Parts: sequence; C-alpha cells; structure tokens
Amino acid sequence: MKLRIPMPVIRVTRTLTVIYAVSMVGVVILQRPIMFPGWMISSERAAARPRSPGLEDVTVETSDGERLKAFWKQPAPGAPVIVTLHGRVATPARGADRFAGPPWSTAGYGVLSIAYRGYPGSTGFPSEEGLIEDARAAIVYAARRAPESPVVIHGHSMGTGPAVAVAAEYPALALILDAPFTSFENAAAFQFPTLPTRLIVDKFKSYERIGRVKARLVHIVHGTADWVVPFSHGKTLAALRPDAIFHRIDGGTHRSILGQKDSEFEREITGLAKATKEVQITEWPMPDRG
Repeated sequence: MKLRIPMPVIRVTRTLTVIYAVSMVGVVILQRPIMFPGWMISSERAAARPRSPGLEDVTVETSDGERLKAFWKQPAPGAPVIVTLHGRVATPARGADRFAGPPWSTAGYGVLSIAYRGYPGSTGFPSEEGLIEDARAAIVYAARRAPESPVVIHGHSMGTGPAVAVAAEYPALALILDAPFTSFENAAAFQFPTLPTRLIVDKFKSYERIGRVKARLVHIVHGTADWVVPFSHGKTLAALRPDAIFHRIDGGTHRSILGQKDSEFEREITGLAKATKEVQITEWPMPDRG
C-alpha cells in the first residue's frame, strides 16, 4: 500500500522550499551590505573631522588601485606610528583622535587612521581580502612616511580581523586588539542566530592567524558586558596566543573599553621601542599571498 501525500501538503512543502532557496540566495547577495554597512553612516558622521591637532587629510593608495580616505599625523623622529583599523559602523576620525591625543601624543607617536574601501570617502567595495589589502596599504604608507618609526597595529571589533591578518605578515612592534572576534562567522552567528554561517563568504579566521602574528607585544582587551562580540572571543584568542596579555574589563561594553588601558600600553610600547632601538624597513615588500 502506497502512502499518498495530500496535495495541500505537497504545495506547502514546495512553497517553503522555494522560500528557503530564495532566502539563501538573498543571504549570499546581501551579506556584504549587512556585514560591511559603510552605506549606513550618515553624511554628517562621514564628514566629521578629528579634533586633535597635527592631523592631515591624506589618501592611501592600495596595490589593487583603490583610494582610501585617511588621517595622518607625523611621529616625532624614531617614535612609533599607530595604524588603526575601525569597526563595522565607524569612521576613521575616532581612531585618529584617540591616538593623536594623550598619552600617545605626549610620547611623540604618529597615527594613520583609514576608511576601508566602500566606506565614505574611499573607493571600491568591501570584502575580507579587500580590507586586508587596505590594512597592508596603510602599513606600507606609514613605513614610507616614517621609515625610522616602528609600527603598532590596532584594531577594534571588525577591524581586528584585518589587524590580525596583517600582523601575521609584517614585523610590527605591537598589536592591540579591542573587542576582537575569533572569526567573523562566529561573531555573525552571535548577532544573527538564524543566519546559516556556512554561507558567509568573508570569514576573517583570526583564531587561525593569531598564532602567526609577528608582533613583539600583543595586547587583547575585552569587556565582560560586550553584547556585540562576546567576551569569550577575546579570551579564546588570548589562549591561542600564550604570550598575549589579556585585559579583562569587568562591566566593559563594546565601546566603553576603548582607551581604558592606553596609558599602560603607551608606557610598555615606548619602553619596548627604546629597548630594542628598532629601525623600520624603508620599503616593505607586499607579502607573498601563496
């Protein structure tokens, strides 16, 4: 005896299958505008300039022909330069202000803060490889503008993805990660629990790269009340990098942690720079992408 499936059930099943298929196609097509929402930044925020003195508007050119809006502050002779990479819905002005002001300015630090491709003021379309290419271009720019200055790489939230990637390629003096994720897909799974993470194209697998980071000093900062990237992500990355210094900020949120440890970081990084008397390479070759 054959089991006969009622026609209404067949129709509903077909309809649901079509809806699911269409939604999966939508996820593939729309995920980058969701993951890299530079288009959401208002014109007022995009036009905002840093308040700190000594910053100039510059354009950073990438190896694949994009032009990135950026703010640059020249370091004192031999003082480090901080290359800072911002989060998903952010502009370079905030990072420029942070690192162009005390305590960093007191020690003569320079800073380069870029807007990723596809974000206001920059050309192109964002992707994982694109943002990593932007970070590479930023480091090359900093090294050429200040060839005797060691580079410090900083990333916040989404910016920790490209920060870890380029820190695994370049001999930076230090790496600072604020609210980092283990991977973009793991962070997306937390933010969008119904999203099939296997379909995420831009994965930023920092958990695979953190062990290859060449920086002499690694600081990881995470707040216990972070509702954007769970505290466990930063703790996991620190465990994967035994020499990393993990800073637990009790009650700290995704943004409130920013700058809380800067005085401590500046003293330690400045001391390391003086102790090593490191001379930066004038022309940094682009890394072998394998």
